[in-house]
Amino acid sequence: MNMIDCGLVVEMGEKEHENLVKILGAFIKRDGMLAGQLMVDTAKKCQATAMDVELFCKGIQKICDDDEDQNFLESVGDYLSDICYLACLHKVKLEASFINAALACEIMEGLASSLYPDMAVQKIALPMVAKAELMHRFKL
Repeated sequence: MNMIDCGLVVEMGEKEHENLVKILGAFIKRDGMLAGQLMVDTAKKCQATAMDVELFCKGIQKICDDDEDQNFLESVGDYLSDICYLACLHKVKLEASFINAALACEIMEGLASSLYPDMAVQKIALPMVAKAELMHRFKL
């Protein structure tokens, strides 16, 4: 058995896992407005004004629109700095579990692309995210 550890640890309860799955699901569906709003809604302390929230969500939507020709899940790490920049600019506090999961994805993307350059992450990850969304929706 082989194991790869990206070195990041976060305790994620049922609610945090559900939130992460919803956010990833929104990104996969290219619904940046929903992904942005979910990130705002799951933040513990949001200092953003209504205008900041709207601009943050529009920025997230732009990331999704710009990704149209690519596969979001294959570039999560590439977009992390853009998401963090928008969060800082608009005073949106991101959940640590989201950031840790995104960083872990970035590390694993780099390893996977080095070891298997032709691997299509989207084909593997998309069914897993869809299954997790259904499980949370129907409380399975």
